[in-house]
Amino acid sequence: MNTIVRFKAPERLAHWLHFVAFTVLLGTGMFIYLPALRAFATGNAGEAARLAHRIAALVFMLSPIIYLVFSPREFFESLREMFKWGPDDFAWLRGAAAYYTYGRKAQLPPQGKYNAGQKLNALTQFIAFGVFVVTGLLMWFGKGAVPVGVFRWVVILHDLAVIATTSLFVLHLYLVGIHPLTRESITAMVEGSVSEAYAKEHHTLWLEQVRDQKKGAGE
Repeated sequence: MNTIVRFKAPERLAHWLHFVAFTVLLGTGMFIYLPALRAFATGNAGEAARLAHRIAALVFMLSPIIYLVFSPREFFESLREMFKWGPDDFAWLRGAAAYYTYGRKAQLPPQGKYNAGQKLNALTQFIAFGVFVVTGLLMWFGKGAVPVGVFRWVVILHDLAVIATTSLFVLHLYLVGIHPLTRESITAMVEGSVSEAYAKEHHTLWLEQVRDQKKGAGE
């Protein structure tokens, strides 16, 4: 089976650091909001949970820096892709439900390295990252130093970012781990490659671009 490299090692490392950090942040954060888990937010358990949350927050902020430092070209290419939207992207979003529910591929325009759903997820995570960093640092160091009304809005914005990112996080887990049409995509973040058949099915424009680059390089 022919394979094609999709993500280099630094990209995969940054992704898994982000994944682990986000999962720990989400889990420890839920101790505050879910009554059934409230016991983990008090006493020694609460201290351990807060420490884990803060360590995970540092790893969360570190992950994109690792991506930028060790794979700058891919970092900026992904950033450009995230903000590059056209008619085909919106058409893809309109046809996605029919494809993932009934397998109606004909309704989906060909996509680049990232389909419109992945772009939407990445864009949401990108914006939320900034919200998390600013509000998280204010909640960590600013309690008592900023007005109560401002602090309340900081917490609300933090919570809204959690809701937005968690919703897409769960959907992302389902698509890469369970859905039969896209389950192979997880191999890209484990091994770095996907089959050419999968790339042709889901990222036609990107596959053509990679092939053209290989031809231009004389491979």
